[in-house]
Amino acid sequence: MTARARKGGSGGSRRGGPLAIVVRYPGRACLLGEHTDWAGGASLAVPLPQGVEVTVEEPAGPGLLVRSALDGRLLAGRFPTDGAVDVDGGPLRFVGAAAFALTEMGVDIPPAELWVTADLPAGRGFSSSAAFNLAILDALARHAGHPLPAATLAELAFSVEHDLLGVPCGRLDPLACVAGTPVFLQWTRGRAPLRRVRLGAALHLVVGALSRPRDTRAILSALQDHFFDRADPPDPLAVLQVREALSCFGSLAEAGALALEAGDLEALGAAMNQAQDAYDAVAERLR
Repeated sequence: MTARARKGGSGGSRRGGPLAIVVRYPGRACLLGEHTDWAGGASLAVPLPQGVEVTVEEPAGPGLLVRSALDGRLLAGRFPTDGAVDVDGGPLRFVGAAAFALTEMGVDIPPAELWVTADLPAGRGFSSSAAFNLAILDALARHAGHPLPAATLAELAFSVEHDLLGVPCGRLDPLACVAGTPVFLQWTRGRAPLRRVRLGAALHLVVGALSRPRDTRAILSALQDHFFDRADPPDPLAVLQVREALSCFGSLAEAGALALEAGDLEALGAAMNQAQDAYDAVAERLR
């Protein structure tokens, strides 16, 4: 994460005018251990150069005015400073929910104009919603003179997305994005301390984006339907395969973290290949 203050800003503030607050959060690539934040195990994730940036400037009117160009779309909306929760409010629903969550913490948010820019593709598995959510929360908290520690921001971002907006997600994405460095996360009951990974050798990754967005909600729902105990499981064999795959993901994440710290990139690649094979087998079964 980066945060800075600058004179003026992209919203047309006069040169030499009030300071604008600018925060930026990266997306993340999960090398190993997807979905283990809610299922148990471990995750290994690295930040991406692409991210989401939020600039907060002096307001031209009441409330919170938001303008953005997310995923190639021009969006605008106005929210009360104490927020509003609307699960069907589109991409900008995070703004109202973030303001509501901060207000519930006792943070008094002054009126503001927020400008959002992003070079992080949405819906491609790079945690664009977590990066956006964190950037909004951090920018509003700083604007209110109440900056929050990284761990608090990550937990608040999870609460906004999971509890307020009803997304069946875990804590992996906000923790990985808030760290801004390679991290190994060992999960216990859905929580994990941040452990930054020291690279033993230079790591060059080529990350490809899918040609169309993933249906993350459908993927999570399918996995959770076959993981948690139910009176009438949809497919007992698929339940067994999903549980075995998720257990495999966690073990491979630990092996991958050790390989990364040792600079053994071949071992890291082998772990990633094993994880992909396990995922492909489960995906084929759930089709």
